[in-house]
Amino acid sequence: MGAAPGSCSHAPAASSYLLITLAVAATTTTCSQVTAAGSCIEVERAALLSFKASITSDSADILGSWQGHDCCQWGGVRCNNRTGHVAKLDLRNRLLFSADGLHGEISSSLFTLRHLKHLDLSGNFYLEFKASRVPPPPQIGNLSKLVYLDISITGAFSPLDISWLSGMHSLEYLDTSFVDLRASDNWVHTVNTLPNLVTLKLSGCSLITSSTPPPMHLNLTVLEELDLSGNYLNQNALNLFRDSSSLKRLSMSNCELSTTFPDELGNLTSLETLDMLGNNLKGMIPATFKNLCNLRYLYLGQNDISGDIADLTGRLSNCSSENLQKLVLMDANITGTSLQSVLNLANLETFDANSNHLSGSVPAAIGTLTKLTFLDLGNNNLSGVISEDHFAGLTNLDYIDLSHNSLEFIVDSTWNPPFSLLVASFASFHLGPRFPDWLQWQKTIIRLDISNTGLISRIPNWFWTTFSDAADLNISFNQISGKLPLNMDFMAVETLALQSNNLTGLIPQLPETIQVLDISRNSLTGFAPVMFQVPSLQVAILFSNSITGTIPKLICQWPELRTLDLSNNFLVGELPDCGREELKEGKPSSTTINGRGSFRFKIKTLLLSNNSLSGGFPIFLRQCQYLIFLDLTQNKFSGNLPSWISEDMPSLLMLRLRSNNFSGQIPIETTELVGLHILDLSDNNFSGHIPHSLGNLKALNGTADPLDPLTENPFQEIYLMDLRYSVLGVSNDILSVTIKGQVLDYRQNIIYLMSIDLSSNSLTGQIPDEISSLAGLVNLNLSSNLLSGNIPRNIGKLRSLESLDLSNNQLSGKIPLDLIDLTLLSYLNLSYNNLSGRIPTGHQLDTLGRDDPASMYIGNPGLCGRPVPRQCPGDQPTQGGDPISWHESGPSRIDFLLGSIVGFVAGIWIVFSCLLFIKRWRYAYFRLLDRVYDRGYVMCILTWRKWFKNTGAE
Repeated sequence: MGAAPGSCSHAPAASSYLLITLAVAATTTTCSQVTAAGSCIEVERAALLSFKASITSDSADILGSWQGHDCCQWGGVRCNNRTGHVAKLDLRNRLLFSADGLHGEISSSLFTLRHLKHLDLSGNFYLEFKASRVPPPPQIGNLSKLVYLDISITGAFSPLDISWLSGMHSLEYLDTSFVDLRASDNWVHTVNTLPNLVTLKLSGCSLITSSTPPPMHLNLTVLEELDLSGNYLNQNALNLFRDSSSLKRLSMSNCELSTTFPDELGNLTSLETLDMLGNNLKGMIPATFKNLCNLRYLYLGQNDISGDIADLTGRLSNCSSENLQKLVLMDANITGTSLQSVLNLANLETFDANSNHLSGSVPAAIGTLTKLTFLDLGNNNLSGVISEDHFAGLTNLDYIDLSHNSLEFIVDSTWNPPFSLLVASFASFHLGPRFPDWLQWQKTIIRLDISNTGLISRIPNWFWTTFSDAADLNISFNQISGKLPLNMDFMAVETLALQSNNLTGLIPQLPETIQVLDISRNSLTGFAPVMFQVPSLQVAILFSNSITGTIPKLICQWPELRTLDLSNNFLVGELPDCGREELKEGKPSSTTINGRGSFRFKIKTLLLSNNSLSGGFPIFLRQCQYLIFLDLTQNKFSGNLPSWISEDMPSLLMLRLRSNNFSGQIPIETTELVGLHILDLSDNNFSGHIPHSLGNLKALNGTADPLDPLTENPFQEIYLMDLRYSVLGVSNDILSVTIKGQVLDYRQNIIYLMSIDLSSNSLTGQIPDEISSLAGLVNLNLSSNLLSGNIPRNIGKLRSLESLDLSNNQLSGKIPLDLIDLTLLSYLNLSYNNLSGRIPTGHQLDTLGRDDPASMYIGNPGLCGRPVPRQCPGDQPTQGGDPISWHESGPSRIDFLLGSIVGFVAGIWIVFSCLLFIKRWRYAYFRLLDRVYDRGYVMCILTWRKWFKNTGAE
C-alpha cells in the first residue's frame, strides 16, 4: 500500500522524461536526415545553383566559392543551425557604382528559398531584377518570412514595380535606393502594407508623389528611419510621416520641394536627424521646431531660408541646443551680422554656413566650442582679424574653410596650433606676405588651399616633406618665386595647383600618384633631366611658361591623360608619333586596326598653340579617337591635312590650325565631323575649292545632338577620383578668335561658338550654296582668298550669323537681298571685290558700321546706293545734301516732318473747333472775313483803275 502511492507520484516525471527523450530522438533523426549529405538542403542548393547559372559575369568573384555539395559553407550563404535551411544570402558588391559585381538576371528560383530572412543583392549595378516585374512570379509569396531586403543599386536598365512587396509583412528593413521605381505608381500604398518596417530607404528611385494625398491611416507606426532623398516629391509626401511618432531619422534632401517648412515637422518629437538639403523650401523654420528636443543632426542647406541666423537658432528649443551636434546651412540665403547665437550650441561638432550673406567679424569666443571638428564659413562677407584666440579651445578641429571672405590671419610666428587639420581652405584669405610657419605642424593635412592669399616668399623646404602625404595642394595665384625641388616622387599628391606664380627652373620629376598638374603662367624653362613616370596623370596644364626643347616622347606612356595644354611656350620640333614600339609600356592590344596598333589614348583636349612646332599633321593623333578640342594655331606645321581626321578623331568639336604652313586642298573628310563647332584653317596655304559638303556639318546646321557641357567641355571635365568627384580641365587658358574684325579672347564660353574661318589662304572657285544650310553658324570668315562668282543668294538663311567677312576676294554680281534677313548681324565686310548693283538696305544692315558705313563696301566700284557716294541710275538727287548725309540723319528728319504734319493738323482742328462751338468767336471770324474781303475788293479796283489809266495815257 505504501509503495503504490510512491510509484504513482513518480509517474508524471517518468512520462515527461519519456516525451523529452522521444522528441530529442525525433529531432536527431530529422537533423540526421537534413545533414545526411552535409548541412545543405538539396532543394535549396539546386535553387542557388540555378541563380548562379543566370549570372553572366562575376568580375568581383562574389560567387567564386560556390563549389562543393555543402551550400551552407559557400560565401555569402548562412543556414539556420537548427533546421539547415538557408536563412541569409549576402551577395552585395562592395565596390559601389562600378562595373564589377554580378551581371545578368535574378532567377525566379531565388524565391523558392521560403525560409530566407535576410537577402542582400546591393551594389550589383548590372544585375537585372526582372523576376519582380508585374505580374510577379507565383513563388514570390514564399519570401513571406523575409525580414531584411536590400536591393539598392541594382537593375540599372529595368524600371521596377514593387507592388509584389505587399506580401512581405515581416519586413523590418527595406532598401531599394537607386533602383528605378518609376513604374511603381502606387508605391505609397505598397509600403503602407508593411507594418513592421523600422527602416525604409527609397533614395534616388525616381519616385513621384501623386496629386492625391496618401491614405488617411498609415501603418508605419514603428518606423524609425525614412529616406526619400533624390526623388520628385510634392507637398503630399510630407504627410507620409505625419503619424510616425517613432521616427528618428528623416531624409528628404534633393526632392524638389518648393513649399515652406511644414509645421508638422514639429510633431516628430523623437526625431534625431532631419535632412532637407537641396530643395527649394522657402522661409524661416517654424516655431514648432522647439518641440524637437532630441534633434542632433539638422541639414537645411541649399534652400531659401532668407532670414537672420540669430532668428534661426532662436527657434530651436533649449534642449535641442544642448543636443545639436551638426548644423548645415550652406547656400541657404542666410544673413546676419553676428555669430554670437551659434556659441549657445555648446555640443556643436559641425557648423557649415558656406555661401551665405553673413557679415561682421568672427567672434573669438568661437574657440569655446571645444567639440567642433568641422567649421566652414567660406564664401561670405565676413571681415576682421582671425587670431590665435579663435582657435584656443578647438583641439578637435580637423576641417576649416574660411575662404573668400575679407579676413586676415594674424598669429605669432612661433604659434603652434592646438589642432591637427585634415582639410584647410584659406583661398582669397590674407595670409601673407610670408609663408605661414604654423603650417609645418599640420602634417595630417590631405587637402590644402592657400591660393590667392598674398604670399610673395619662396616655398620653404619643409613644405614638401610636411605635406608629402597630402592629396590636394593649391598654392596658385600668389607671387611665389624660386625653384621647385627636382624630385617630388616621394610625395603622394594627386592634384597639384601652382599656376600664376613666379616660379622658375625646371618642371620636377613628379610622383606616380599625380592626376592633375596645373603649373601654368610661371617662368619654367623645361623638364627635369630624368623624365617622370606618371601613369595616373589625367590633366597637365603647362601653358604660358618658357619651356624650350621638344615635347618628350614619354607622353606616349601616359595612358590616362585627358587634357594637355602646352600652348604659349617655346617648344620646337615634331610631336612624337607614339608608334607601336613606343607604346609597348602602355600595353596596347596585339590586334591591329587599319594596319596600326589598337592602342587608344584617352586624351580629349590638346592645346599646343603659339609655339614653334614643325613637321606634318601629328601622326599620333590617329590614336586619339576621343579628342574633342585640338588647337595647333601659330606654329610651323606644314604639309597636307590627312583624310583620316574624321575617321580617327570622330568626336572633334574644335579644329584650330590657324597660322601654320599647311597646304593642299581641304579634305572632304573634314566635313564629316558631325559635331564640329569651330573650324579654323585661316592663314595657311590651302588651295582648291571649298568643299560643297560643308553643309554636312550637323552641329552647324542644327541636326546634331545638343552639346553636353559636362562631358564635352574641357573647362569642366568631371572625373571620379577615389570615390569623390573632381572637376578638372583647362582652368584659366585663353583662346583667341578672329571675329567681327578683331581678335577676341574666349574662355569657357568658346564651347558655344559656331565658327568657320578659312581666311588668308589661296582658295578658288565659288562659295558653295550648301553653306547657307548652316543655320547655327555665328561667324563666317572667307576673306583674303581668290574666291569668285556670286555670293550665295540664300545667305539670308544663316539666321544665327553675327559676323560675315567676304572681303579681299574676286566675288562679282549683286549683293543678295536676303542679306537684310540676317537680323543678328553686327559685323559685315564685303570690301575689295568686284560686286556691283544697288546695295540692299533695311533692317539690321542700316545699323552696321555707324562710324564709317561705306567702309564695308569700299573697293567695289560697281556698287551704288547708300551708304556709298555713287548713286544708282534713276535715283533722284537729294536736296540740301548728299544721300549719305540724308541717310545718316534720316531718323531726325523723319521726326521733324512727322512733327510738322501733326502740328499743322492739330492747329487746324483747334481753330475749327473754336469756330464751331463758340458763337461769339464764329461771328467775329466771319465779320473779319467780310472786312478783309471788302478791303481786298476795294484795293483790287483801285489798283486796276490806276494801272488801266496809266496804260491809256501811254
